[in-house]
Amino acid sequence: MLETEIALWKPPEASGVTEDELATLRATPLFKGLSDGDLKRLRKMLHVRHFTPDEVVFRQGQTGAGMYLIQQGEVDIVMRRDDGTEVKLVTLKDRQFFGELALLEEAPRSASCVVRKPSVLLGIFQSDLELLVERSSRLGARVLWNLARLTGVRLRELSASIRVDVAKRALPEEVRS
Repeated sequence: MLETEIALWKPPEASGVTEDELATLRATPLFKGLSDGDLKRLRKMLHVRHFTPDEVVFRQGQTGAGMYLIQQGEVDIVMRRDDGTEVKLVTLKDRQFFGELALLEEAPRSASCVVRKPSVLLGIFQSDLELLVERSSRLGARVLWNLARLTGVRLRELSASIRVDVAKRALPEEVRS
């Protein structure tokens, strides 16, 4: 399944880097603090894929292969409940990213990603990040450091959300509604 996710992506092009691609990378917190030269080197590693509405980028439970940047478009992150129903967690738009934990480990996806509007996604896979670390330890370390920070931020946000949810459930029924 992991190879399938990667195989559907167009490999990086040897052509130059567009300004829109650089702007997408600049806007991504994962690449915060990188120079334009670093971003151009990194762009050469990114894969591109065009999606149509209702197309699935990845499914919940599928082994994650990498993370994705929305160069243009809109996607929904949805989670399937035990009863089979789905709940939309968030809608992501231009220059947002998702799936970054797959850069650290090949684990099952915790949610699915479904395209809402025609979209162009840039993908970076775990093997790309490993190659970056081998070829440019300084740049690779910077990306990993940013990834660690972002993971911490998202974990704190999730913890805060859980605390609010737990506190609401502790309230009497008539106060919750």
